[in-house]
Amino acid sequence: MHPQLQRSANIDAFVVVHKTATATVDVARTHQEIAGFGASEAFYEGFLARHPHNKDIYDALFGPEHGLHTDFLRLQNKFRYATDLNFVKDSLAIMKGANSLRTSPMTIVMSSWSPPAVLKSNGSEKNGGTLIKKNGKYDYADFAQYWQDSVTVYRALGIDPTYVSIQNEPDETTDYESCRFNPNEAIYHGEAWAGYAEATDAVYRAFQKLSSPPLLLGPETIGVGYGNEAAFTDAVNPKEIYAVTHHLYTGGDKENSDSYIPALRAVKSETPGRLRFMTEYYTANGFQTAVMIEDELVEEEVSLYLYWPYAWPSADGGGTLLNIENPDEPAKWKTKYGWDYTDGYYALKQFSYFIHAGYHRVEASSSNDEVKLSAYLSPKKDKLVVVALNLSPKEANSVHLKLGEFDRAASSVVYRTTFSDRTEQFAPLGPLGADHLINLPSHSVVTVEITK
Repeated sequence: MHPQLQRSANIDAFVVVHKTATATVDVARTHQEIAGFGASEAFYEGFLARHPHNKDIYDALFGPEHGLHTDFLRLQNKFRYATDLNFVKDSLAIMKGANSLRTSPMTIVMSSWSPPAVLKSNGSEKNGGTLIKKNGKYDYADFAQYWQDSVTVYRALGIDPTYVSIQNEPDETTDYESCRFNPNEAIYHGEAWAGYAEATDAVYRAFQKLSSPPLLLGPETIGVGYGNEAAFTDAVNPKEIYAVTHHLYTGGDKENSDSYIPALRAVKSETPGRLRFMTEYYTANGFQTAVMIEDELVEEEVSLYLYWPYAWPSADGGGTLLNIENPDEPAKWKTKYGWDYTDGYYALKQFSYFIHAGYHRVEASSSNDEVKLSAYLSPKKDKLVVVALNLSPKEANSVHLKLGEFDRAASSVVYRTTFSDRTEQFAPLGPLGADHLINLPSHSVVTVEITK
């Protein structure tokens, strides 16, 4: 088939289209309810909180007009038994900065990279270790008390976590803050660690003593596709875990996000009827991040997708949504204002800007295997969001949208990011044309919002 020369209905440009596909959306066939999108701010909270241009950064991250318009903020539990309450200062400033731009507060997910050293077998918050033992038994009681006290203090200081994960990546030892658990107290992979199921049960029971107890997430394993996520998930009481969670640092090739699909489908099949959240990932490039978000939503059917850092220092500009430079050394800034956007930012924005809590993913399909497609219906069923990705690294493709009851919608907007040459970054293309044709340059993402 010879490429066709087609005029885009949205911009005054010609694009060479390799193939025109038909994309069909069926709003009557619904899938999972969406909780939202977001990212973490941990370890470098101070860079953001005291940055001289943090108001602009907050707007870029959280603003409903210019920003990502995300709804979730994942924070690190830094509470330690001490009289100094400055541990909460930076996180509180970030949360307030975000909420000042919103009509409703950010939803807080709180995770721990390690409990206090006094609760660790190695006497250190770093380098793995596990819980201490008392009288020959792992000290789940003090661990649970620590978490109950953490939530109480954070609430008193102005941060109320809706969700809590008791341990970030309990199956991984790192030279920074970490703490190891086995799925339960049984020897696992030749190691004797405290049991994640026993610790979860202890924390769950402690939380029931609080008013409006936080909801527990877990097991937040380092990845998928290698057995740990299933072993940890199977060990815990499903009545105590609100949503099954994991990260994506194993399970496939970061250069090809579709390579994760078998592992994602396995997680879905292993957790029937369960709510699933993906709570941390960052290593893929911009376009492959968009593919991963799409695959998580469609193949695993997650309800929540969290990137890793909202704003972090990055030598190569990757691995973060916004690259932020040291606020204390403006003379060394490589950017004019000490911060800049990354490709990952635009990958997330193609989803997070329009899709929010209460939306449902609905059935969508494409006649061209090079074009991925997903669609989302608003709670009032008056808005439909369609996200299309062109997997081809070289060829442009286009799709003709068949939208059913939304074919005669009152209004629409189209936004496109082209990762292959970075010529468009969440660029507004105007409304859909009468033919409902959207053009997709190589490695691009198009989001369409249609309003009845």
